Amino acid sequence: MRRYLSIWIPDWSISRHYQQTSPRTPNGAPSSDDPGNHPFALVTPAQGGIRIMAANRAARRAGILIDQTLADARALCPVLKIADHDPAADQAALERLALWCIRYTPWVASQPPDGLCLDMTGGAHLFGGEAALTQTLQDQLARMGLASRIAIAKTIGAAWALARHGTDSITIAPDGQTATALAPLPVNALRITMQQAERLEQVGLKTIGALLGKPRAPLAARYGMTLVNRLDQALGQKGETLSPISAPPDYRTYLQFPEPLLLLDQIRQALARLAQPLCDTLRTDGIGARAFTLSLYRVDGHVRTIPLRTGSLCRDTDHLCRLFAEALNRLQEDYDAGFGIEHIVLNAFATETARHRQPRLDDGPATEDAAAFRLLLDRYGNRLGFENIHRPLPQHSHIPERAEQWRPLSYAGGKTECWRDFVQHLQGGDFPGRPIILLPRPEPVAAIAAVPDGPPLRFEWRRLEHRVHKAEGPERIAPEWWGRPRAQAALTRDYFRIEDVQGYRFWLFRLGLYERGENPRWFLHGIFS
Repeated sequence: MRRYLSIWIPDWSISRHYQQTSPRTPNGAPSSDDPGNHPFALVTPAQGGIRIMAANRAARRAGILIDQTLADARALCPVLKIADHDPAADQAALERLALWCIRYTPWVASQPPDGLCLDMTGGAHLFGGEAALTQTLQDQLARMGLASRIAIAKTIGAAWALARHGTDSITIAPDGQTATALAPLPVNALRITMQQAERLEQVGLKTIGALLGKPRAPLAARYGMTLVNRLDQALGQKGETLSPISAPPDYRTYLQFPEPLLLLDQIRQALARLAQPLCDTLRTDGIGARAFTLSLYRVDGHVRTIPLRTGSLCRDTDHLCRLFAEALNRLQEDYDAGFGIEHIVLNAFATETARHRQPRLDDGPATEDAAAFRLLLDRYGNRLGFENIHRPLPQHSHIPERAEQWRPLSYAGGKTECWRDFVQHLQGGDFPGRPIILLPRPEPVAAIAAVPDGPPLRFEWRRLEHRVHKAEGPERIAPEWWGRPRAQAALTRDYFRIEDVQGYRFWLFRLGLYERGENPRWFLHGIFS
């Protein structure tokens, strides 16, 4: 049984303007005397002059109408105060209010220009039932200075209609009585255009109840499919989806506080109380998560969300608390708790099945070192960004500098392999080894060899001369002729493992072959341990 909650704030633009320009109380409402006692309107330039876009109760009592010119409005009410209408600011504030409503359910969507819709299916009992939930929600919005009308029904369209055209400020339509609740409402409650509503009223179809028994085909032929679709959506005979303002989490826990929290230490203690049951649930389900968010809900309606990511699946309480503690410490200087935090939500995203890791039988340090390294990567990733931390991934290429590709730590398209096994596989089982340090680019050296195809006797690299004591090779690596210009794919490399008289070991190669009439050159590519 689906249950949708619709919130309508009739004077949203006016209320938003008051919240932005008036001093605030701890609850976020304007602290001055009731602004509705003074005629006030929002205006915007339009064809034919400046026109009224929104008006408060006092202005409407004085005869001010929406879309009226400012000159006519001033003639009716000379003391009318005005301000510029800002639809973009209204929409941004409505989205912030939608984020605040996520404390009740993850499925929240804005219904511009002045409403919200919440999918409360299976969640109302967490707040004492639908009646207690709607009353609590309306009281909290009133403390913010927002007069609202709320309705709950089994469809999005029915909840929208009852919130805006119902007789009471709170309306709850029981499941199975949707048609009865919608019947006395006017036809424009079906979210149709004013032109369609006027055409219906001209033929006596003034309420939704007058449309319930009518055949769909004549209605669609005369008034369009929009009317039929909206009617079926409101009655639940046709599906309608709700697109949440943010992705719903896979798992979530929350805490509500009777007294607002003001100190970071209190928030850290609350975080530990949230992380423990969340991680216990993840372990019970055999799940791990790679992304988390901690949402702090202030008394005045502001929401601060702290994102967190991990390089590997996480369900460890201590590790999660440690990462969030570092994030909270970074907020200590610039975060304003306002009049306190009254609600905290911890969400888990990007969950996957976590495979159990077999501990070492000899209780060696390797497993602990690997786990500690993963924890260290998580700390650096959340400080610097996982996209700024890179790791080498094997690439199928015989050319050494092309045998790896650096990818961000968050890149999931590659698989880390044992480098020795990987290179040995590329070499077909004959693997003479690779240096511990590979230069980003081969550096040219001046070398002298006893015979043209033999190893060098001495070479000069970075203005230092090295005399060769031992040499091993060559290891011939042919070029990759596919997908490259002929001029770049024409030279073969002969690699030598070189040890000088001082014991230093290098990896040199000769680029080009004398037997082909080429002019070979020497390069140093790596350094052995």
